[in-house]
Amino acid sequence: MKAKDFFRCVRNAESELKVINAKIEHFHEIGISFGSAYGSIGSHSKGTSRVELAACGAVDASMDLEEQRREFMAIIARAEHIIQKIPQEKYRRILDYHYICGKSFRWISDELEYNDPNSVYRAHGWALQEAQKIMNSTQPKGGQTDGHARDHNPESPSGGRPLERKDR
Repeated sequence: MKAKDFFRCVRNAESELKVINAKIEHFHEIGISFGSAYGSIGSHSKGTSRVELAACGAVDASMDLEEQRREFMAIIARAEHIIQKIPQEKYRRILDYHYICGKSFRWISDELEYNDPNSVYRAHGWALQEAQKIMNSTQPKGGQTDGHARDHNPESPSGGRPLERKDR
């Protein structure tokens, strides 16, 4: 996989992670509020009440999102690892600001005191070239049959599957 495509996946993963975290928090709040409501009214029947089922459903839904969250966090961690291996600090900061923090090239231009956003965009291209070298050096021997660089840890949450970009 090309560094540019990988880091686009990272930026999407950051956005998705924010959504998932908000959903998990929402489901936890629902579970707590149902649990509080049930505790205050008590149970008058021997079976499981609808409130109990709703609370359990909210907790189950949040747990289902945990696996997705772990996958996105693994993608982001891999990106951070690649970024840290880039020798030039400005290149590291450009990739980190743009893909991990979601900042625009104009913002990065101001932050790193470049003359204009086009200079940052060019430096961003060079930073991606450096990241590509690092990604190529960590590819397993023998290459990939499908042309994608993979997360090389089969024990990772992504299971070594290629990252796919979700267009909005």
